[in-house]
Amino acid sequence: MKKSELKVGSVMTSEVITARADAPFKEVVQLMHEHSISGLPIVDAVGTLEGIVTEADLLFVEEEQGEPTVRGRTFLTWFIHPAKLEVIEDRSSMVTAADIMTRDVVTVGPETTVRRAIKVLLDAGIKRLPVVDDEGRVVGIVSRRDLLTPFLRADDEIAEEIGLGVIFETMWIDPDTIRVEVLGGVATLTGQVETRSTKEILFELVRKVDGVVGVEDHLSFGWDDRKTRMQEPFGAPRKPENWSPRMGA
Repeated sequence: MKKSELKVGSVMTSEVITARADAPFKEVVQLMHEHSISGLPIVDAVGTLEGIVTEADLLFVEEEQGEPTVRGRTFLTWFIHPAKLEVIEDRSSMVTAADIMTRDVVTVGPETTVRRAIKVLLDAGIKRLPVVDDEGRVVGIVSRRDLLTPFLRADDEIAEEIGLGVIFETMWIDPDTIRVEVLGGVATLTGQVETRSTKEILFELVRKVDGVVGVEDHLSFGWDDRKTRMQEPFGAPRKPENWSPRMGA
């Protein structure tokens, strides 16, 4: 049985802290601080994603007496410092989540593969991805750490899955004919298979094993079936020379 790739639904955090678009600024900051999160999905009454508030959305530069304060500080940082609490409350009494949230949110579904989610996250240059169902409702959230965890497997565990799960159970190849070594997530296959296509399929499956970061090729094949042309079956009719669809009409 072929092992399917690990999906986002297996590694995501299902209990997601969210807020409504009309939540006051102070409430947003409190939620992020109390739960030690750097991203807060904003949802409607039925849980449909409307936006997300991140630490980046909370950045501000306060000018006092013509001199700018230290850049890079966040509302979250100021909030937990009592000296700045009064200033923040004065400035943010009318601000809501809808005023500061990012509306164009990059998301994934629970059935998205972990490998695909990593690419989406890196391409977007973000730290987390809300996970939504087909109706756009938030069902989880996944972070960089969540996505990378599956790739921290022990080499012995990876080698066992390649030998038993891929070579034997999926490809039906005698595991004694192929030696599997894994070092630092790099899998080395040594031995011989019957055909070139078998080797190509095997390597593609090995690359998809969770934790594999590379594959070293020391595997040979008996014959190149890619060069073998399909022969016409005996007695098959041949198309007449200069044949066209109009012939025989």
